[in-house]
Amino acid sequence: MKFKGVLNATDIDKAVTLAGDELEKLGAGEKASIVGRLAIEEILLIFRENFGPEQPFKIFCLTGPGGVRVNVSVKGTSYNPLGEESPILKNLEDDFTVQPRWKYLLSQNNVLLVFPPANSLRKTIGFSWKYAFGCRKVFIIAITCQIFAALLGIVAPAISARIVVAYTTNELKRIIILAIILVVIQLLRNFFMVMSNLGYNKAYSSTLSALEKDLVENVLKVESECIDEKGSGMFIQRTTSDTQRIANGFNSIADMVGTIFNYAGVLIAMFMVDPYVALFVLGIIVVQCIMEYYRDKRLVADDRVFRKTNERVSGLVSEMVRGSKDVKCMNCEEQFVDKLNETILDANEKRWYMQKRSWTSKLFRWELGEFGSFILICLLVYNIFNGHFMATTAIVIFNYYTELGPNAVKVIGTFLDSLADFNLSNERVYALIKGPDFPKERFGKTDLPSVKGDVEFDHVHFFYERKTDHKVLNDLCFKVKSGEMVGLVGKSGCGKSTAFNLIPKLYVPTSGRVLIDGIDINELTKDSIRNNVTIVPQNPYIFRMSVRDNLKIVKDGITDEEMERVCRLACIDEDIKAMPDGYDTLIGEGGVKLSGGQRQRLAIARSMLKDSRIILFDEATSALDNETQAKIQNAIDNMRKERTVIIIAHRLSTIVNADRIMFMQDGKILKEGTHEELLRTCEPYHTFAAMDRSRNQESELPE
Repeated sequence: MKFKGVLNATDIDKAVTLAGDELEKLGAGEKASIVGRLAIEEILLIFRENFGPEQPFKIFCLTGPGGVRVNVSVKGTSYNPLGEESPILKNLEDDFTVQPRWKYLLSQNNVLLVFPPANSLRKTIGFSWKYAFGCRKVFIIAITCQIFAALLGIVAPAISARIVVAYTTNELKRIIILAIILVVIQLLRNFFMVMSNLGYNKAYSSTLSALEKDLVENVLKVESECIDEKGSGMFIQRTTSDTQRIANGFNSIADMVGTIFNYAGVLIAMFMVDPYVALFVLGIIVVQCIMEYYRDKRLVADDRVFRKTNERVSGLVSEMVRGSKDVKCMNCEEQFVDKLNETILDANEKRWYMQKRSWTSKLFRWELGEFGSFILICLLVYNIFNGHFMATTAIVIFNYYTELGPNAVKVIGTFLDSLADFNLSNERVYALIKGPDFPKERFGKTDLPSVKGDVEFDHVHFFYERKTDHKVLNDLCFKVKSGEMVGLVGKSGCGKSTAFNLIPKLYVPTSGRVLIDGIDINELTKDSIRNNVTIVPQNPYIFRMSVRDNLKIVKDGITDEEMERVCRLACIDEDIKAMPDGYDTLIGEGGVKLSGGQRQRLAIARSMLKDSRIILFDEATSALDNETQAKIQNAIDNMRKERTVIIIAHRLSTIVNADRIMFMQDGKILKEGTHEELLRTCEPYHTFAAMDRSRNQESELPE
């Protein structure tokens, strides 16, 4: 990638975008792309401050020793932008494996940025091999059979060559003996090939299972903010398509290695007939293979771009299926289809560009092969004419070339494609499991087998760093004692749900501490937090399983008595028994066959089954009618004796009898107290309560 421009805002934006895309395209990784964009933009802006907006500059991106190299070149007097006190460059120092370098040469200021490749072929193959290690005995047997088949494939053409020579000399007895040997070799070769393929297919199934299991486990460890940012499409593609390509890669690559060995046998046979002509044929093949290598290198870069675009298609399709009812109700099918079609067209354009470049390179390689065939024919005619060998020998050589030349290069090209596809899929899965672009949740080592239930926010600040600098939580401080029932109210967007998500460590504070029983949750183990904190959300996700299986996810081995007890407490037992198959009724994806209130009550039953010491209700009664809400309220009151309960209230009636109510505004607690105290001392709460009474009166009007 090369870009020339001047240091105005438009050209800087273009250069930064192109360089960032090129970094990702050349395999530096998503994080390196972001770091590169920020660094290049800052360097160009520093140059602009010193040289003005009309000064020319150039940017080059290319792969080289150590990874992807980006050279920013600005014409002018000697000036080192890296010596400036730039907060942005200072913050990026730790993100550079190789620190940026400045050099002044031929009236040009040159800044070199080096980004090591996200992965290497050796690293990714080693990464994927560990998943095949569980069936290593089968794999070793398959590889051994493949080697025997390949060796026999080398011998067979040599025997065939000897048979042809024997025909020309009328050695009939020798022909029969060689034919018997050839039959035995082919029978053994076929046997070893079948055994090899059976072994590889067994290894494929085992490898795929191990890989998908590990990938799913790692997806569940990815930070929630990262999942929100990247969307579901990317995770779906890498969990399904890429894992299958990796598992299949071992089989297809090994199979093609065997075929290449067979062609090597044909080449050896050709050397036995005439080494000089064979050397010429080998030269043609080597040149074409070099062309295939560079074609494949471009293909990998283009495929990276295509797969990322295709992930967006998968994400939109996933959202379309999950949100189909909303799309229909809003009567926006046409707009959604247009958006999806636009994304599909973009992906297909990138696929077309990738295929166009690949097939154009193949065309040049084919034309070279045809030209080589013509030269070979001329060479054979010359040798016959000058009596260097007989016409029968020329026929043998030409037949060998017909089998070897185009086919060998095609197989080698396909092998390189498969290897690149295998490596790229490895790279994408490796990045998800171990790469910096997908940060995993981190937990401490302090174990709390029994939790009292004290919760404290100590000067907590939080903002979604990747999206905005606006603080969602701003110096949030409060304490909730064990056994307390506390209400959290405030206008929409004040940070209530964000605060809830920090308690089970779904998100991590930007600064400040969240404590359970006086211990910073960053020091606690995952089980100490997640086993003792449960959120009942406003829109709980119900899995596409039976009612029983949705409850068994929380507690395996649950008895029918336990199941019915928590469902009675959650006021959903009668609803379940009225279903066609009772607790074994399938309730659809997202609990689509349940009403909103039933989904919330089933989620409440799940939380009761978990028996957490801290339960957080995030407007969990908002979809319930007054009668059911009263029943749920009784269940919550029963839980108060042994648990800490914090409720984000949609209706003040849910928390009017709470021990305390905290009114939240602008990311902090404005005032706290009982319902009556806040009505007297907190004007915003008084206004909020008046609006709540108005809503309730409207909802109780007769239809």
